[in-house]
Amino acid sequence: MRLETWTALLPGALLLACSTPGPEGGEDTNPIDPNLTTTTDTDGSSGGTEDPWDDSSGSPDTDSTTGPECAEDCGEGECIAGACCAAESVCADVCCGEGDVCSFQECVTPGAECVDASECAEDEYCEYSLGEPGDEGVGKCGGGVSLATGRCLPEPPECPDGVVPEGDDIDCLPECEVIPEPSFAPELKYHWDGGDSMMAPIIVQLDDDNCDDQVDERDIPEIVFSTFDGGQYNVNGTLRAISIVDGAIVEKWSVNPQDIQINPGRSIAAGNIDGVPGNEVVVCLTNGGVRAYNADGTELWTSDYVGGCFMPSIADLDQDGAPEVVMQNGVVAGATGLTQATYAAGGGATSIVVSDIDGDGVLEVVGPTTAFDGDGTQIAATGIGGVHPAVADFDGDGAAEVAVINTSNHTLAVWRPDPLNPAGAEIIRQDININGTLGACSGDTGGGPPTIADFNGDGVPDVGVAAGVGYAVFDGAALMNPAIPNETTLLWITPAVDCSSRQTGSSVFDFDGNGQAEVVYADEQYLRIYDGPTGTVLFETCNTTGTLWEYPLVADVDNDGHADIVAISNDYSSITCPLDGSQQSGVRVFGDQEGKWVRTRRIWNQHAYHVTNVEEDGTIPVIEEANWTVPRLNNFRQNVQPEGEFSAPDLVASVGPDCNPMAYGVVATVRNIGRAAVPAGVPVTFYAGDPAAGGELLGTLNTTKELYPAEGEELVLAPSTNLMALRDGLVEAWVVVNEGNPVTTWRECRPDNNAASALVPCNISG
Repeated sequence: MRLETWTALLPGALLLACSTPGPEGGEDTNPIDPNLTTTTDTDGSSGGTEDPWDDSSGSPDTDSTTGPECAEDCGEGECIAGACCAAESVCADVCCGEGDVCSFQECVTPGAECVDASECAEDEYCEYSLGEPGDEGVGKCGGGVSLATGRCLPEPPECPDGVVPEGDDIDCLPECEVIPEPSFAPELKYHWDGGDSMMAPIIVQLDDDNCDDQVDERDIPEIVFSTFDGGQYNVNGTLRAISIVDGAIVEKWSVNPQDIQINPGRSIAAGNIDGVPGNEVVVCLTNGGVRAYNADGTELWTSDYVGGCFMPSIADLDQDGAPEVVMQNGVVAGATGLTQATYAAGGGATSIVVSDIDGDGVLEVVGPTTAFDGDGTQIAATGIGGVHPAVADFDGDGAAEVAVINTSNHTLAVWRPDPLNPAGAEIIRQDININGTLGACSGDTGGGPPTIADFNGDGVPDVGVAAGVGYAVFDGAALMNPAIPNETTLLWITPAVDCSSRQTGSSVFDFDGNGQAEVVYADEQYLRIYDGPTGTVLFETCNTTGTLWEYPLVADVDNDGHADIVAISNDYSSITCPLDGSQQSGVRVFGDQEGKWVRTRRIWNQHAYHVTNVEEDGTIPVIEEANWTVPRLNNFRQNVQPEGEFSAPDLVASVGPDCNPMAYGVVATVRNIGRAAVPAGVPVTFYAGDPAAGGELLGTLNTTKELYPAEGEELVLAPSTNLMALRDGLVEAWVVVNEGNPVTTWRECRPDNNAASALVPCNISG
């Protein structure tokens, strides 16, 4: 008798790789009686039980075929529409063609090769079982590592919260992730010590490292930054590009123009601005203008605009496929540098951001107190003071708010666009003291560019800011609640030392993937990582800087599949580290000693970075998604791990009888209701009675093929005299999948649901 493999056939999740044969069907020796064997087909169906004392092994059941009787024996396959179909190609009542896979009752051609879900369409995930494993640190061509690849497949439908599918009637898959253990043991991985820097670097791919004749996110990114000499941080800047090749820093190029010098204290930006494959770098000049450099360090253009360059941003304001470079008072064409628009940001603004704050589907230039369309038309004016803005949705209504830091009086304000207001804006909060109870720097000023993230894990974005005397985080939900006083909106503040510039920035990242962001901040003396909910210092190391508007950032700079921290430092001033009196200089890269920090993007392309403003290969979106509308985002100056980074399998089981009149057996059905495939060879252990109460071990079989999301396989424990009590219904049969959770390369999201039990009687005469 042939036992058919259970298979959940539902739209949206992968069941079996129709063109990718699994392990060869073979024989599992029965651990109770080695003379009895159970054969298992490559599609997971049992080939029957061989009884050495009986010559009549049952013939295959013909009830399972869907087409006319085939002219030949289909063996382990099935007869479909009058023709034999290989077991691995069967998809409901259809036989998939070569190269297709069975994705919930439909034969689907796998999509593009992917290293994570960011390379797939929005409704797809990256199925790694259809690709190649990574090289685990072996160098590729120009250096770096080769990450594991997969193929894009339709995303499985997600169950509502609390719903876990049972039995055969499965129409969704629950969320299933394994979050790595927290680890905060950073170590210095790389150090470029060729000079002083005091600006926020950027991370972008500039050349072909893996020799595939393309420059994209699979190449090792470059760290691009400016340096200065002799403490002169506003003149005579040198623009540099370095990268990590075979575990060491390599200097790619540097430029030090003298016709119009680079301002080394201003920020830079990068992306594909000229429509030609590859990325360019944009810098501020000492005359208030802007210049673009090609990926090899040669000049692309110098702008005719000289109206002030401080923190340039790159965006496609008019959605024509040709990005613009946006400064605090003007816009130039990315391809030519010609001026496109000018405006007066007002309010003492030095930094602007680009975002669709009015929800019209087109980006606006957003200053701290004003907002403009891309052609320079003003759409909002708050009348308040401010210097540094950031954008998020704090009240969850799908519309944007602007958080503003006013350095002249160290305060935080929040406003939003309001077309019904004559000024086009509504002020929600203002005059929140960002120093808390820590006092103030002399002159009573300070406050850096705000960072927005969910610091406390409550699902609402919060505002983090370097306040000169400390680092402060304000609760986003409290900011939007008019019943809460200004001073009560402070979530936490921890002391810091930055009364020189008083305007440094910060970045955030969820290093362990637990849903709570950690803060990465450097004051004059130390680089620190703070716990998001509490402000507790998780890591501290000496890192001296005179400080301007710079901040450390988080990206995967060596393309090894783990996040890194990039921090600049300088020793031109008298500032020393209190710990040991030391000074630091150059660019330093930190990573986790145990390699537990999660994966993140390999790009951070501008000071006003937010994930939706740039693709990972440096492409600027023609239509930028509003960051706050994208699941897992609603943040500013925060990098994220790719979607599906923590997806895991979830194995469940059921047990039943094999009522073969010739030889009674027990059937275990193993099913993967997780969101990642699990490899073959998972042990399934059979017991007579509860193993926790002394049940009798009957034997162990291993799954024979990779189980994709929603796929299952039957394993039949061959007959023996030990099964008689089960056959007669006197004792429950128990099966345990992956008993003891042995160490493997994969982990289940719910390892506590791996056992099943039932009475499995059969009324078999004799």
